[in-house]
Amino acid sequence: MFSKDSAVLYEVKDQIGVITINRPERRNAISIEVYEKLDYIWNTVDEDENVRVVIITAVGDKAFSAGMDLKEQAELSSQGKDMLQMVKDPMMQKMTEVKKPIIAAVNGIAAAGGFLLAQNADLRVASFNAGFSIREAKVGRGSPWAVPLLWMLPLNISMELTMTAEPISAERLYQLGFLNKLVEHDQLLSEAMKMARSIRDNAPLSVMASKQSLKDALDLGKTLGLKNANRIYEIVYSSQDAIEGPKAFAEKRKPNWQGR
Repeated sequence: MFSKDSAVLYEVKDQIGVITINRPERRNAISIEVYEKLDYIWNTVDEDENVRVVIITAVGDKAFSAGMDLKEQAELSSQGKDMLQMVKDPMMQKMTEVKKPIIAAVNGIAAAGGFLLAQNADLRVASFNAGFSIREAKVGRGSPWAVPLLWMLPLNISMELTMTAEPISAERLYQLGFLNKLVEHDQLLSEAMKMARSIRDNAPLSVMASKQSLKDALDLGKTLGLKNANRIYEIVYSSQDAIEGPKAFAEKRKPNWQGR
């Protein structure tokens, strides 16, 4: 979709979309160009019938993303401008609205906005060399986007991340349940692809309903969340795929999912 020299690469193969931040010389920092290209993908991926799951990763083994490109921001500040006021979705909320599953394959440092990208993903695989930090307090910036961490990590860990602004290792966050998988760097993408293929091979309506109902329940609570989930799954039970699944099982073959 984008040129090979683009700050963000994107390709779709076998119904798996792979987003790669391509700025290793700047530790894959998030520039205005990265913002714009990611925003474009998040706005189009749900409409692409050839995509069932998305992986987001980055080039190299040093950094997933060091966060906002502070050099670019320094240049903008000299002109009286702020990057967050120049992009459509400064807190990357559109990523959280994507209906299809997103897997973050964290290949190195995930700091500030890089942490946010990992946080906004639905599933997270990281290499042992990865480190996670919310560094905004060190540079006088803000991290309002970190509030959802309270539903992912204990309060004291969330406070440690935001107030000390010091990194936490991938191993510690794996132990705390923030990461789904922790692997050697050379196994990172293959492990993420393995997870993506498992999701891709399942009924797409069931997968998307699962994501929506579980995320909605974080706001609604148990009773209303269950009621909401029953409503969401109505379209699943009445779909052609709900007929195809048992039929394929009985015939001992792979199901031919239609997503309807």
